[in-house]
Amino acid sequence: MMDQKFIDAIVKVVYNSDMSDLNLLKVETRTIQYDDSRNETLTSTIFVSDSFGGKAKLSDAWVAGNLLLFTVFNGHLENKYKLLEGESFKKHYENLPELSDFDIMNKNCYRIFKIIRNAIQHSLSNVTHANGNCNINYTNKSTNYVLHISATGLRYLYTFVMNSINGRIYDMEKRFCTAGHYLGLMQTIYSEFEKGIVKFSDEMGNSLLPVKRDFSLRATVRYPVLNPIIINKSAENIIFKHVENNFTDDESDTNYIYSTDYVFEGYLLPQEIGTRIRYKSDNLQERLSKGTITFKKSDLDEKWKIK
Repeated sequence: MMDQKFIDAIVKVVYNSDMSDLNLLKVETRTIQYDDSRNETLTSTIFVSDSFGGKAKLSDAWVAGNLLLFTVFNGHLENKYKLLEGESFKKHYENLPELSDFDIMNKNCYRIFKIIRNAIQHSLSNVTHANGNCNINYTNKSTNYVLHISATGLRYLYTFVMNSINGRIYDMEKRFCTAGHYLGLMQTIYSEFEKGIVKFSDEMGNSLLPVKRDFSLRATVRYPVLNPIIINKSAENIIFKHVENNFTDDESDTNYIYSTDYVFEGYLLPQEIGTRIRYKSDNLQERLSKGTITFKKSDLDEKWKIK
């Protein structure tokens, strides 16, 4: 199996290259805290890379970047699932488990990445990489290998892979990445990766394993409220003043992209599992500022525990 120090070293190379800036998508957290007068204070966390000077141009060396990232992903899965070193990538794929949504997402990402890796290694002339999009079409041993994936799909693939290797969300504050947030955000990242696949086929067919996606969390910017205002608390429910940072209160709107989390008794409760109650008004600002959100006491589940 691949030595963990080697995995960590490759991960650091990727993070300290411009590939991380261009191809790894971040989930930003902006904390909110109320003062004694119940005024909101917003704090954005800025992460600073430990690399100095110009970053390595790994994004320009697209071939090298993909081979490097696939190698470390393969090594990580060998270690995680105790796969036999030296077996073929196809055999590794077949031996990857399907016990959970996360297992299946790993397996599907590995399958698509395997097409990229093998095409680069064995038929580079049949790989087109332009404007971030990737098109692959070649035949090997009577099997036609095809992959058309968008630039956005590739970015989400790389992001999923790096977050999977790390066991946490890239550049997200650890205290706000509960076990539930990790899985929910990874489901969203995976979904966006899958949307970017226009077409694919390999020796196993042209469809990926289905993922249930029990719950997904918005993965752009999240607003953890450190001391939320409690409107009411009973044996069954907790009702908070809802903090809304979108320019609409319609969650079906494609512009609704931000979510709020609420710190309560050591738990971080995501907006997506609560019941939002809109304030009735024709005035948007009133609706945005006077809504509430209700969580059940049963929502205080271990997966939302702050560690």
